[in-house]
Amino acid sequence: MNSPLTIARPAANQGIAWMKIGWAWFRLAPVPWMGMTALVFLALTGIGMVPTVGGYIVELLSPFLVTAYMSASKSAEVGQPVSYLHLGAGFRADTRFSLIIMGAVYLAGILLVDTVMRQMGGESFEQMAQLAQNPKDVTPEQAQMIMSQALPAMLTGLLLMTPLIMATWFAPALVLFDGFAAGNALWWSLWTCIVNWRPIFIYSLWLGLVAVVAMLIPFGLGLLVLLPWVMTSTYAAYRAMFVAAEAPKNLA
Repeated sequence: MNSPLTIARPAANQGIAWMKIGWAWFRLAPVPWMGMTALVFLALTGIGMVPTVGGYIVELLSPFLVTAYMSASKSAEVGQPVSYLHLGAGFRADTRFSLIIMGAVYLAGILLVDTVMRQMGGESFEQMAQLAQNPKDVTPEQAQMIMSQALPAMLTGLLLMTPLIMATWFAPALVLFDGFAAGNALWWSLWTCIVNWRPIFIYSLWLGLVAVVAMLIPFGLGLLVLLPWVMTSTYAAYRAMFVAAEAPKNLA
């Protein structure tokens, strides 16, 4: 581990500041950021097409993806170039094992949540898929019944996913920059999100609004901006909340 860390507790409105800082870093080099993101999308799409295991591999690699953007964000912070070369940041000998463990934990958590939701929702999830594909074939009464059956399972899934997302939010950065092992990184990330829930909540609200707008932009162009903005603002939040602990004063 590098220098000891402590958790800062910024004010609630700092969640908006993280969005602004992240946007400023993106705006410095929008073409490299979008080019890097396009390459990521192509790679993930190709991996996801592998039969049976493709989706699992994508989830396992998610911490490596985050570390790539964290590394690029740090470069943007100090005025250095942003490029696809940052995609290899997580594959260093001192980080890859922890990131693999982290990816396995994330995948196991997703599978567990999916199992619970399917047990609770039963056939309503399949009916929802049919409803989305052929809405004209379902009466309003049937649609309401399907939604009422699926809603408790969806809310339970959201409740279960929340701590998993919090635990994995800042953990890759803690592994990459601070030398944390996977377990410590997951715990520190979870605890930091809990104690700083106010700025995290404000940040998440604004991020959700931005995501809605991005999804409305055709040809996926909005996503090419959204993903790097999410990552740069996440790095800004990491820098604000994880700070070097003061060395104890010598009383001799």
